[in-house]
Amino acid sequence: MSWSQVQQSKDLYDQITLLVGSAIRLLCGEAGIFVVAKEAFDPLSHAEETFYRLSDADYRLIQTVGNGQPDIASPLVIRPLPLDMAARLSIANEIPEEQHTCPLEYCSLMVYDHAGVIGVLHFLRPIGRRSCFEQVPDYEEGAHGSMTVLPLFIAQFAAGLRSALRSQVLLREQGRLAAIFHESASGILTVDTEQRIVDFNPAMEHLTGWHESEVLGCSYLDVLQPQDRQGHLLEPDESPILQAFIRKGNVGRDMVIAARDGQLFDVAVTASCVLSSRGEPVSGILTVRDITREREQEEQRSTFISVISHELQTPIAIIKGYASTLARTDAELSPDMLRTRLQAIEEEADRLNKLVGNLLYASRIQAGGLQMEVMPLDLANLVEKVVHRFRVRSPGVTFRLDVPPNLPTVMADRDRIEEVLQNLLDNAIKYSPKRRVITVSCHATGDEVIVSVSDMGMGISLRDQEAIFDRFSRAGTFHSVPGAGLGLYICRAIVEAHGGRIWVQSELHQGSTFSFSLPRVEKAQLPMVVF
Repeated sequence: MSWSQVQQSKDLYDQITLLVGSAIRLLCGEAGIFVVAKEAFDPLSHAEETFYRLSDADYRLIQTVGNGQPDIASPLVIRPLPLDMAARLSIANEIPEEQHTCPLEYCSLMVYDHAGVIGVLHFLRPIGRRSCFEQVPDYEEGAHGSMTVLPLFIAQFAAGLRSALRSQVLLREQGRLAAIFHESASGILTVDTEQRIVDFNPAMEHLTGWHESEVLGCSYLDVLQPQDRQGHLLEPDESPILQAFIRKGNVGRDMVIAARDGQLFDVAVTASCVLSSRGEPVSGILTVRDITREREQEEQRSTFISVISHELQTPIAIIKGYASTLARTDAELSPDMLRTRLQAIEEEADRLNKLVGNLLYASRIQAGGLQMEVMPLDLANLVEKVVHRFRVRSPGVTFRLDVPPNLPTVMADRDRIEEVLQNLLDNAIKYSPKRRVITVSCHATGDEVIVSVSDMGMGISLRDQEAIFDRFSRAGTFHSVPGAGLGLYICRAIVEAHGGRIWVQSELHQGSTFSFSLPRVEKAQLPMVVF
């Protein structure tokens, strides 16, 4: 599609001005205006009025002269213009000096054709001057009385105006469609009957990486390489556009297309057929909408239902089993066995409570309801207390603490950062079943303080590291360990809400180091360098 329609519309408007000016000159006029009739005016046309050497103020002034209005029976109405009024017109300065003393007349010509009235041409000319169209031809005078050729002039003028106005409306419509085509957020391409690309809008360029000039004339099947959800290339007879040609209507379906670099996208396409006046297909339109994000959200919902169902059912089943055992009247349990079962119920209830709490926490984050009380925080003291609590709770794990003296104060919410530390330490213990050594270290940079939690556990593959902080995302090596995939998502939300960042460095089967940063209260002073 071309943007040249705008320039063409402007050129066409100039042609209308030229057409009106020529008509006024042929009628021996000096200046005037053509006013389109309300019933003939189209809102898409350029303007209702076309001026020729006449200002808007002049037109308002001469409108006060006389009450006679032209009609089809008397298409030309002529009224004298008072000398004092003529002197006040700005056009008076443009009239030749020898005509200044010549009074002017105000003429109105009704322009019409077989379809109806198009408008009225108002013009000014010296009194007594007549055009050849208003004079009676010699060969017709005896037979037709005072007949003139003015109706023929009106018919020719009306034909030119009607054609120009219709063309103007068509070009404005083309410009509007071109704007929709170029500004559409959905990808749009058009093809001929051989399914070769004719148009390729910017949204398609952005989606596929192909430039329009590179794909024009190419088969759209070769460019997009459409596939079904199972990864099988569509056969030519499965082409949505070909099906639209056969059905002579619209065809919609979901499929996968390939970008220039080979990346695949889930898209929803609608193929439409443009028919000729004889009902034959002349071109096809393919509208493409990227639904990759929607697919990811669907997969997240499925993962959520699957994971949460499993994670809820496990503690509920354990609690139910132990509670049923304790409720049996024929069961004789020793105090140690009773205590063991009650502790298991308590642990599973805590696990269930933590899972529900994380779900509520994730919902609040998603809704933007995470509130914090940020203030200066002694991070070293908080880290030491949290690690001490874990040492007491997990005696089989070795904790190493590396916190430098005089660690700078940070700006943070104490309770939220404590949650981050607890989540990272819980994960380090959970995913280090064999080499149970965990190191917590802190160090300061110029603008922030960085806390790292390192383990010697399962490790995370490079592919899984990209999505490890997303909701319900769990690395492949972690699926054997209970969890809903919400802990690191919550950690990231809390750290980023503080203006910090969180990341992971890991090697599969060699352990992981999770680090996060928090802004310092006071920035470090840079050393002075003297040259």
